[in-house]
Amino acid sequence: MLLFAVAMVFVSCKDESKDAITMIPADATYVAALDAGSVIEKAGVKVEGDEVVFPDSYKSLVDKGMTENDRKQLSAFAGAGMDFTRKAYVFGSNDFSVVGIVPVADRVAFKAFVEKTAGAGMESDGDLDKMKAGNSWLFISDKYFVCATPNPSAGDSAAEELVKNLITNGYENSIAGNADAMEMLGRDVDMSFYADYKKMFEMSGSGQIIAQIYGDAFSSYLEALRGIGATLNFNKSDIEMNYETFIDETEATKQAEAILSKPSAEGLKYIPADMQLVFSGSVKGEELLKFDPFSAMLANVKENPFITIDEIKDYIAGIEGPITIGYNYADQIVNRSSVPQVYGAIKTGKADEMCQKLQTSINKLGLIACTRVGDEYVVNLSSDAAIAFGSNDGFFYFRTTPQKVAESMYDDDLARDIFENTTGGLYANVRKGSRANSILTAIVPNLQFGAYLEGRTIDARSSNVKLVVEEPQGDNVLETLLTILANAQKH
Repeated sequence: MLLFAVAMVFVSCKDESKDAITMIPADATYVAALDAGSVIEKAGVKVEGDEVVFPDSYKSLVDKGMTENDRKQLSAFAGAGMDFTRKAYVFGSNDFSVVGIVPVADRVAFKAFVEKTAGAGMESDGDLDKMKAGNSWLFISDKYFVCATPNPSAGDSAAEELVKNLITNGYENSIAGNADAMEMLGRDVDMSFYADYKKMFEMSGSGQIIAQIYGDAFSSYLEALRGIGATLNFNKSDIEMNYETFIDETEATKQAEAILSKPSAEGLKYIPADMQLVFSGSVKGEELLKFDPFSAMLANVKENPFITIDEIKDYIAGIEGPITIGYNYADQIVNRSSVPQVYGAIKTGKADEMCQKLQTSINKLGLIACTRVGDEYVVNLSSDAAIAFGSNDGFFYFRTTPQKVAESMYDDDLARDIFENTTGGLYANVRKGSRANSILTAIVPNLQFGAYLEGRTIDARSSNVKLVVEEPQGDNVLETLLTILANAQKH
């Protein structure tokens, strides 16, 4: 894993490659562009001749995480003749499940590297060198190395010609004609990604499942969504990913955007200060009911003796503000048999009615008693496990543990900043001294680090996720992560 992580630093480049773009069809399901030149520069790692040279600050990584054989393999990879000044691409399409395009600066050196790695010689085919490796075809031209896996429907000979034509002729109707894709792939970032949303669903099989749930209502929204994009950047002390959607403005998209309510951190008052993962979204319940896909889903809910559809709609309509959930995932990993520690709060004008209804419904089941204890209702599952819920200050709150909230996350300045300034937020605290950090370092003693993850919804069409490493080991986050991985590997 460590060798792969370091090796990925050396897979591609800087200037836009028009030739590579012509090899990517307009109907590509997804495309990723990698700028390893930027990553190498940020990491401070150098390739001198056939050797990878690490700065002195990487001593921990080199001494603890890499064997002599690892270093030889890495140097062979770095000196294989790849062109680090141009971008590399990965894509999938109707014809190919996956294709990798890596720029080549020294064809002879790269061919030797492939043959040594594969333990077999490549054949000459006109201006190309080729090799069959399992279900994939490897081709080398004067400019590129292409590793392509055609879809199973193509026979061997047809698949070979398909890959060869991809390199020699490219596509007349290429991804260059897709303005959304080119906007993402042309970003000055370490990695960019674009996908045709509909095809991604079709490829995974999720499209049919979701369409069955939502029916035609979902289809109308999906039709407006042209694609999704993402960028990834490695900075000095953090890794930042931005997510964007490319969508036409229709009645369905207007409905979706209207669901978002004003940002609020109030829900954090019902989340303990040491909670390991918290996410929250501010919602307008009345607008949510108008959203066609959600209405279609409600239409599939069957009547039952505990609650009517009209009551469900009434409770949803009463939501106006944050829905905040906290989860102690590290504790769950350590003790898999325990009840997950979950805390939650919903801002709603129907808080009191929801409490009463839930208490009545649980008691109707007759399996276990739901009793009032002080200002809340409690269901005792065992001597040390309980479910509790109540209402306070316009919130319906709940938890899956007997422990009430003593100190809340509302006093965490960073958490409050995230949720006060975004309609949807995410916060995972793995800082030194936190519960999550102590559990993880107890499992892997060499995994000594402090970090936190934050996510922010910018608007209905874009969001941002950032992993921030506190007290970076070395000059940049890449060095920090590789050192952490080296220490963990040693353990």
